[in-house]
Amino acid sequence: MRKLTIGIDLKALTRRQFLKIAAGGLVAAGTAALPFKSALAQSKLNVGYMKIGDLSPFFLAMEKAFFKEAGLEINLASMVGGAAIMPALASGSINIGWSNVISVYQGHLQGLDYRLVANGAINKRGTNDVFGVCVNPASPIKSARDLAGRTVAVNTLRNIMHGATAHWIDSNGGDSSKVKWIEIPFPQMPPALANKQIDAYGAVEPFVTVPVQKKQARLLGRQLGAIAPRLLIASYFGSEAWVSKNVPLVKAFVAALNRGIDAHNANLDEARAVLAKHTGHRPELFKNMPLPAFEKALLESDLQPMLDVALRYKLIDRKFSVSEVISKHVRA
Repeated sequence: MRKLTIGIDLKALTRRQFLKIAAGGLVAAGTAALPFKSALAQSKLNVGYMKIGDLSPFFLAMEKAFFKEAGLEINLASMVGGAAIMPALASGSINIGWSNVISVYQGHLQGLDYRLVANGAINKRGTNDVFGVCVNPASPIKSARDLAGRTVAVNTLRNIMHGATAHWIDSNGGDSSKVKWIEIPFPQMPPALANKQIDAYGAVEPFVTVPVQKKQARLLGRQLGAIAPRLLIASYFGSEAWVSKNVPLVKAFVAALNRGIDAHNANLDEARAVLAKHTGHRPELFKNMPLPAFEKALLESDLQPMLDVALRYKLIDRKFSVSEVISKHVRA
């Protein structure tokens, strides 16, 4: 399976440019792109995902054959982030994607009919904090203020990690406008830190706890708790036009995913073991790793905090009701 290692600035694109990119097939699947029309009324789903801790219920549903029992065949497309998954979904290469909420907001404001179809990863301050700012263990950097003039990496510029990390810096005595921001995929961040290509990075688990336990990094702070006590980080989305024509298929996907949520909440040790398998790390490195909270209900109140951050850092250019990005079929 090929890996996509680019990011797209969705906010900077016009809708025409976005669709042109999408038509180019920015998908990292092991099979040929699936034409949009052929994806209708089928039992196969092409799903764009990331190898991160946020997808624990999805991986559990795969491991325990919940999707298979729901009559679904899942074809996986591993990708770097929501900014890459978005064009893949627009092109029809995938049917359902995993994305941070800011990418969904950006696509929505480009006029694309992206809608959330299920609940995803919830960050809870103090107990389920899954973003982190890391520096080299030997670095003199001790606080957000020390990042002025430094190079900080995020996986995708002008997206959720960028906005959340900038917010953390500004909320802790620093000045994010004085930081040099660059884009590096999560797996390449610890080596870049060791090679002194960067001074710090913002990442999601397991790219925080695992490097820290390997003594490749030192945790400087957790970004999302500075934004709100709880918020939705990312979730599953699709084109509302496609969802409307495949409601039973989507509901089967959500039902299987919800069984994965139950499995995660019932046995965190098992969840960590499955995460280790699907992210390619040793199980013992996941023992103390924070995990997101997973709940079945998709709440508008969980969507609002990151919308506010996106507005503050000009990741989106106007406010809208978060209800606009929730599929009507989720509400049904």
